[in-house]
Amino acid sequence: MSLIYANETPLKDRESLLERKSRDFYGVLVASTRREEESQRFESQHRKDGLVAKSRLMGADERGIGCGGDELGYDSAAKPKMHLKGRKIREGVHIILVPSAFQTLITIYNVKEFLEDGIYIPTDVKVKKMKRPKPECVTVQKKFSTDRNRVMTAYEVRDKPSALKAGDWDRVVAVFVLGKEWQFKDWPFKDRVEIFNKIIGFFMRLEDDSVESAKIVKQWNVKIISISKNKRHKDRAAALELAPFTSLS
Repeated sequence: MSLIYANETPLKDRESLLERKSRDFYGVLVASTRREEESQRFESQHRKDGLVAKSRLMGADERGIGCGGDELGYDSAAKPKMHLKGRKIREGVHIILVPSAFQTLITIYNVKEFLEDGIYIPTDVKVKKMKRPKPECVTVQKKFSTDRNRVMTAYEVRDKPSALKAGDWDRVVAVFVLGKEWQFKDWPFKDRVEIFNKIIGFFMRLEDDSVESAKIVKQWNVKIISISKNKRHKDRAAALELAPFTSLS
């Protein structure tokens, strides 16, 4: 029995371990405190960046320049690089085009909530809630990561391609297609092949729609994204399929 006792390791609780004179836990405390301070500093900076971006957008809207190119003051050098075949993107706030027709799922009325928050609100619902005229342009903010930094950038969303100047087309990086040929009438491109080689295309459809609704679009170089008619918790997953927006610039 004495041999067994001699080889046994006495059980100790947490308190007795912490009371050992030969063990110093100061290093553990310092490391833990440092991690907490870094976490708080990161969260504080993240909130600050968000507030700065928001104040810029609000200020621009009040001055009537919310969709005017470089007026927002975003640093284009901080944006990730976007490479489209045979295309040089002009400096300035990039442009996303949406259809002006009400029968499409994404319009200038509901595009902001969908792209920023991953929430789909039917156009007719948004129109009923609006207390001001239809906007000519909507500013959408997107967050992305570059190395260890989180950057906020902005895009202009428009639904009147005819109002774009010649130089503005160099800033167009994406388009939501209606699925109709006439949408691209008078666009400064040779054909749809050239359009979708230079501009990212998206087609939104309801999950319950027939395959025929996307028959024409399947012949184009665009990404087809389906959303649920009633299950709004699926909206965010659909919005995340717009992956190219994380690299627009």
